[in-house]
Amino acid sequence: MSQPATPPVELDTSVLTCMDHRIDPVAILGLAEGQAHVFRNAGGYVTEDAIRSLCLSQQLADTERILVMHHTNCKASEDTAEGYRALVEAGTGTSPTWDVQPVIDPYERVRAALGQLRQSTLVNTARLEGYVYDVDDGSLTPVS
Repeated sequence: MSQPATPPVELDTSVLTCMDHRIDPVAILGLAEGQAHVFRNAGGYVTEDAIRSLCLSQQLADTERILVMHHTNCKASEDTAEGYRALVEAGTGTSPTWDVQPVIDPYERVRAALGQLRQSTLVNTARLEGYVYDVDDGSLTPVS
């Protein structure tokens, strides 16, 4: 006798977070597998591509909730914009055309990201939430 299929989990959430390997957004946020589109980049910044991805998540998959999650002890907080630019140029021989801003305060970065998303006309921010994950103790702090 076969087991009944597990009911599908409703995909309703998009998460924008950092690419840091210590971050497992699905586990940290208590989401079920398949419940979220997860978009990651260095520093978890709201970029043109992040907005494109969030917009398409909403338009193609009917997601409504957007979670922005930054974290403590980010590698992107260890240098200045000029230092990161020099690092990329030294490693590749090319100066980056994109912004390489450090994440100094993860709480302020979440507030800035929430503000950027609210200004976008491409994403619905009615269910927009922000968090900072502490990589040392595993706590998750809401940011308004």
